[in-house]
This record gives sequence, C-alpha cells and structure tokens, in this order.
Amino acid sequence: MNKSNQNQEILKIALAGYLHDIGKFAERAYGGHGSGGKLKIAFYPDEKFLNDNASRYQPQYDGHFSHRHALFTAALIDQLEEIFPPEFNSANWGLTDPLINLAAAHHKPETPLEWIIAVADRIASGWDRDSFEKYNRQAGDFTGYKKVRLLPLFEALSTKEVKRPEKESDFSFRYALKELSPLYFFPEKADICVPQDSKKASMEYQRLFESFVLHLEKIEHRDNPALWFEHFDSLFLIHAANIPAATVPPVIPDVSLYDHCRVTSALASALFQFHHETQTLEADRIREFANDATQRFLLIQGDFHGIQDFIFSHGGSTGKSAAKLLRGRSFYVSMLSELAADFLTRKLELPITSVVLNAAGKFTILAGNTVQTKIRTQEVEKAVNSWLLKHFFGQVSVGISFVGASCKDFVSKNFEVLMARMAEKAELKKFQRFDPFENTGVFKGFLDSFSHEGFGLCPYCGKRPASKDGEIQHGKEDPDFACLICSDQLYIGESLVKEPRIAITKTGAELHGRHIQIPIFDEYLLSFDVSGKLKDLARQGQLLKYWDISISEKGEISRDFTAKFLNGYVPKYSEEDNQDDRLLHGKKSEKTQEELIESVKNGLPKTFLHLAKKALNFTGKTGQICGIEALGVLKADVDNLGLLFSCGLPQDRQSLSRTATLSRQLNFFFAVFIPFKLKIEPAFKEIYTVFAGGDDLFLIGPWNKIISFASFLQKSFAQYVCNNPEITISAGITVEKPDEPVYSISWQAEEALHSSKTGGRNALTLFGETVTWESFLELEERKNTLEKWLDEGFINTATLYRFHHLAAMARQESILKRENLEWDQEDFEALKWRARFKYTVVRNTGKQLKKEVREKAIFDVLQACEWLSKHHGGMKIPIWQILYNKRGS
Repeated sequence: MNKSNQNQEILKIALAGYLHDIGKFAERAYGGHGSGGKLKIAFYPDEKFLNDNASRYQPQYDGHFSHRHALFTAALIDQLEEIFPPEFNSANWGLTDPLINLAAAHHKPETPLEWIIAVADRIASGWDRDSFEKYNRQAGDFTGYKKVRLLPLFEALSTKEVKRPEKESDFSFRYALKELSPLYFFPEKADICVPQDSKKASMEYQRLFESFVLHLEKIEHRDNPALWFEHFDSLFLIHAANIPAATVPPVIPDVSLYDHCRVTSALASALFQFHHETQTLEADRIREFANDATQRFLLIQGDFHGIQDFIFSHGGSTGKSAAKLLRGRSFYVSMLSELAADFLTRKLELPITSVVLNAAGKFTILAGNTVQTKIRTQEVEKAVNSWLLKHFFGQVSVGISFVGASCKDFVSKNFEVLMARMAEKAELKKFQRFDPFENTGVFKGFLDSFSHEGFGLCPYCGKRPASKDGEIQHGKEDPDFACLICSDQLYIGESLVKEPRIAITKTGAELHGRHIQIPIFDEYLLSFDVSGKLKDLARQGQLLKYWDISISEKGEISRDFTAKFLNGYVPKYSEEDNQDDRLLHGKKSEKTQEELIESVKNGLPKTFLHLAKKALNFTGKTGQICGIEALGVLKADVDNLGLLFSCGLPQDRQSLSRTATLSRQLNFFFAVFIPFKLKIEPAFKEIYTVFAGGDDLFLIGPWNKIISFASFLQKSFAQYVCNNPEITISAGITVEKPDEPVYSISWQAEEALHSSKTGGRNALTLFGETVTWESFLELEERKNTLEKWLDEGFINTATLYRFHHLAAMARQESILKRENLEWDQEDFEALKWRARFKYTVVRNTGKQLKKEVREKAIFDVLQACEWLSKHHGGMKIPIWQILYNKRGS
C-alpha cells in the first residue's frame, strides 16, 4: 500500500471514530419523546430510513432495539452527504467498508474495521468489556436523558480522603447547553440550567443542532479532506463542548461529547495503525481487548524546555519594539509546540485528532505501537532539535518520550498507573535535552555566518548575525537590521494585532504576500497575508492549516475555519487616547514627546511606556496629575495541578476522555476567558497578555490596574472551578519601570510567584509580602477605608508612613513568637509597636478637625491596631498602593 492510500485509510477511520456518537446530538434534538419539531434546514431522518436500517445499526435486548443514536448517526451521514467532502462517501476512497457503517455500527459491529471503532469507543469511556456490556443492556431504560446536562469535573476533584460526588444528583453545578463562548461557559447552579421537561430540553438541543448544521454547510476547503476535518473539529468543539457524552445512569455525565468523540477518533486511528502494520486486522484479534496485555498503543509526549528563557531572553543592545518582540516570541513558542505536534503526526501518517492534548508547551499523541512508529518518533525528535540548535543554540529544545500501553491500561482502574509511567519517562527527558555525542563544542560555522557587508550582531537578540533581509523600519528613524529569526518574530508581533487569520503552508508554497523567512522546522511557512490563492494551495495540498485567532466582543468564535486560541489580548490606541493628558505628563525630552504623539494612532498597539502612564491618576484639579508611572507584572498558575490530574478523581472514573476534558476546560479559562475579559472590560483594557494558556498566566499593564485585576482573577477562577477549595491559584505581582529589561521583569515576577508557592499556595505576593487571597481581599477593603480617612482629613500621608513602620515592627513580633526564637535585647523593641501606634493616632489624627469630629476620627483610626495585629507586614499592600497613587498630589 502506498503512503497516500494509507493516509486516506487512517483519515477515514479517524473520521468514523469521530462521527460515531454524533447521532446523540441529532437524536436528542429530534428523536423520541419530547421532540420539539422537524429541522427546517438540512437534516431530519425520515421514518422510512429509520425503519429500514434499525436492524443494521441497533442492537436488541429483550426484543427491543436500543441505542437509537447509532441509527441517527447513519441518517446524518446519509442525508448530509452533499455537504461533506465528496471523498467521504466515495466507494474508491480509503477503506472498503463504507463510512456510514464504520461510524454507525459501533454497537453492532461485524467487520474488523467496525470493531476498531467499537473498541475505541469503549476504551475512550474507560470501560472494560463487562462494564460496557452491562451499560449496553441498561442504555435504553432511562427516559430523562434529554434533560441531563454536563457536570463539571472541577466539582469532584480532590486529592484528599473525602467523600466525592458519586452520582449525578450529588453535583450542585451543571454546564448550560449552549455554544462554547467566553460569555457563558462557567458552570451554573443546576436549578438554573437544567430544563424541567423533555420538550424544553429537546428545544435546547434543536437550537444548538440547527446552528451546527447551518455552519457545517459553510465550512471551507471541502476539496482538502484533512484540512476540512480540522475545520470540522473546531466547529464541533463550539457546539458539542457542553453536551454530555453519556446520559444514562449509572454513568456520571462529566465527559463532553466533543472530547469523547475526539478521543475515540484518536484511539481508533492508533488501533488501526497497529493492526494494519502488524497484519493482524482480524475481528477476533481486535475485539478481545479487555484482558489482552498486548501493548497496541504508543503514548507519545512532547515537552518544550527553556520556553521562558526563550521568550524573555536578553542580550540585545536595543530596547526598541520591546512589546512587539515579546508578543512575537510568545506566539512563536506556541507555534513551535503546535507545529512540532503536527510535524510528528504527519510523519506518523496520523490525523489531527491523534493529538489528544496540546497546551502550554506540552503535547500528547496517541499512535499505534509499531517499530516504524518508534523510529519515526525518534527521527522527528532529532530533526526538531537539530533545527532548534541551529537557530537557537540550545536555548530551547523539545523532549519526546513514549510508553507502550495495552487496551486495559486505559480502563479506569489502570489509567492512573499509565499516566504515572508517562510522567516518569517525560521527567527523565528533562535531563537528556541534547545528544552529548553529537552536540558538544562550538557551533561550527557560526562566525562564518556573519556577513561581510557589516551588519554585525542582531541588536534584538544579541546572538545571531543581522541580515540585510532583516531590515526593520522605525518611522522616520534609520532602520535597524535584525537576524531573520528576530525579523520573523517582529513580523508576527506586528501582524497579530492587525490580522485575524493565519495560513500555514508547506515550505516552497507560492505565497503572494509576506511570510516568515525561516521556515519552522524547515517544513512550515506562516503568513498573515491571506489574500493569495489559498483555495488553489488547499486543493494542491500545500495549505496545511488555516486558523482564525480572533474572538469578537460579542464572544463569537470562528465557525468557517479552524478557531485557535493562541492570541491573547493587546491594548490598542483609540480616539480617546488623543485626549489623555497623562501621555505627555512628566519631564520628557522633546524627541520622546514627539515619539509619543506619533505613536498615538488609532488601532496600533500601545507601548509599555504608554501603559505605565495609564497608571497615573487625575486629581480632579485642572492640569494636576498624581501617582507613579510604572508597570505591574503579574504571573499566576494553578496550584498542585499535576497532583489534581493524576489522582484528583477516584480510580474508577479516570480515563483519557476525562483528562482531555479537564485539560481543555482549564486551558479555555486562561487562553480564552481572561483575554476576552481584558478586551471587553473597561477597567482592564490597558492590560497586555504576554501569554495565557494551559494553567499559566503572564500579564503586563498599569501597576494599579494589575492589582485590581488580581482580585477579579481569583474570584472568577474560584467561580469557574465551582468554589472547590482544593483547586486554587497563586500569583506574584511586581511593580517595574517601563524601560526595565524584559528579562529582569520576568525574573522578578517569577520570584514573586515562587514566594506565593513556597508560602503555602493559594496566595498572592505583592510589594514583597505574601498573603492569602482571603487576606488580600480584606486588605483591599482596608485600603478603601484608609483612602476615605485621607479624604476626610482624619489622617495624612505622614501617618501612612508611620503605619508602614509599625507594620514592620508587628511582623517582627509575629516572627519571633511564631518561631519561638531566643530574643536579643533589640528584639524587645518590636513589642512597643502598639504603644507607638496609639501615640501616633492620638497625636496626629484629625488635627484640623473640630473637637467632636476629631474624637470620632481618633476612635475610628484606632481600629487599625487590629489590622496591624492581624495582617502585620501585609498592611504594606494597601499602604503602598495609596502612597504610590497619591504621589505628587
């Protein structure tokens, strides 16, 4: 069999595995009791089709047909034939088994290929054979299945020996049956989103299904099945992410239909690859999966190392375009991970669904466990790292590890052990980044790579030779000459805020507009100029990816093409910035002022200097501005995530589908919800996303806006995870000058985050003080009270400075008492803070006020003694915020 035919066969298997349960979507909308009516646009299975095909696709128990969704899967494929790529229903495409049978016969399989899909479906659910057969017999007995709504996995996660929810009624939250959108993807209370009757439940399914079919007709690139499949996957994500895959007790409906279908597709592709290449494509060999220890699968994990050093690398001699370069580097790293996974799947001749996990620089691929698969995986790892060494000199690398797995390893009670084996292999790879026998000594030809034309070292990275082709324009100034890698990253950073779509083609494709100059892995060209003849490139197989990275202010995600959540949010100038006096505030050179005025153009990204100026405050008096001009830098991530993934669920509920659902939902919070909120919320619109995805967040903005955002971050994350006290987030915030080197900014924010982690987690570090989120929210209330006292004349800024000194004394006292240390003579000084506090308050409070008012003021301000006693050093947080905001007033 040639390579082209094998690719077609695996793609057909992958598509069949993906579509196998799509009938659940249609059947819940239009089948059985409670149906709200007929679909008016494209699909409604007529009774003749249902009657004629029931015996082919539906099993019988006790004389009754069950699993009607399988029949609806067949009806959908049959009646939507015209809007699928024509190859899908061609007798000459791929395998001999028709697509309709492969997808719809999974509950009544007959041929070896039908058994491939059936076994993949069972493994994706985490069942052994006995469990599956028991569920199969019960599946037709539950009449309330349409009212069942997806349960949040977050509510049940726990690493402690506590009672978890064991059945659907134990859960308090559900996901509403709506399209995926940052506007409404938080879990809600059950009484809000669970319909009271089946007819209303059907109507919800109908609205969702009609939207799906309507947009299915509009998907582009039907003449390129693999590319169309990727667009289809994206569209199905939007419509099926909140649909429960299973709705019949005793199964807990906490896996989405999207994730179940996608994982089934990956498992089916891997199974087919194994049995095809080992020449064991026989029904008997495939269906006896439960007790078979044969390692048919290869679980492959890729992990990029050195990502942060890469994004925040230093060494260049220029600070120009710092924000643009940072934006470009961050996106470039995301591209490296995406395309490394794609590179490997293409070499393994697997579909895009074989990448079961991909976020935050890590990806997991499911393949067939064959000798050829292992050889190709190692070849790809070597090729990728050779390319990375050539262009980045060891700064970043990818470690690819793999473990074999049998079907029973994916069964719930064994899945935890499989994941532990995978994690152990991946950990070892961290210490084997490069082959020491092949990659030692100096980089040959490095000095020879410098041009004799005199462009010298790249001023942006300080590592590679600058090139004439890397010319960077800076308005009226003379251009710089960058290396081609930095030139590409600057091109990406500039284009991200202008263009919503990205075309990725094979190297050598004829793109009419600008594109990156150094193909990634020597395989991929990336372009934001999508005005060329992309349809021709798609037809020729040259267009590999076509992504839309935008999300509208209405929360709408692209449906016609593949939606990718890689772009974050970048503050851009608007007309109101022309009227903002803060931008020219302070002593600036005439040249700098001209640059600021020139930069304020509608639609262009704001510089770090402009963001720092947005931290200044208007006093209310004409022409008077106060505060400090500084950036706030926030880094955050989820606490104990590895532990939550590995043992957060009981063994009998662990499965690959649940892992995929959990990973995707967590990534969506950081990669979609947070950037969207920055975009639409006026209070946060000056905050810049450096990266957001997986469980990580790195933001830069006006220092006071960043602090305000921290409260929102913690509250919204807690709400998103159903207020589960075991799923927490930690953060670190630093305040920096806008011209501080990016590397320094990153390092200091990382140190602040580290302090939060080592200080007990579920915490925030700000101004060098680590406090719990509960304390931080309380301290924000104290800040409001202190500001009120300032406005009313109860205290002045001098009092705040004294409070700051007293807070340090209170902290010293707390440390001495807590750690039970031996006290020196000078340590007793810390015990005097209460007496000094009362003296300060009585002597200095409300000097200009009338006697009665002053007495009340003293009484009120004395309560701050309790604040100092409780928060001690933490009182630095509200005090410094006020002093920084009031400076110069």
